[in-house]
Amino acid sequence: MLVRGPEGLYDGYSIPADSLVIEDDEAPLGAPIYYSVLTINADGTGSEYRTTDTVILDPGDPNYVWL
Repeated sequence: MLVRGPEGLYDGYSIPADSLVIEDDEAPLGAPIYYSVLTINADGTGSEYRTTDTVILDPGDPNYVWL
């Protein structure tokens, strides 16, 4: 699964700093979710695979509808 960024999907994206904050506006509410990230050095000499902790996004007040 790819995450949509401000300029399209994050796939082959160059990270311009030591960190990158990604906001996922399409994450499911009330369901466990985690993210896996594969980073590859720009020169192709190595890669690193990371997985975030699992979180559950609070769906909020059940009397409101999300569209």
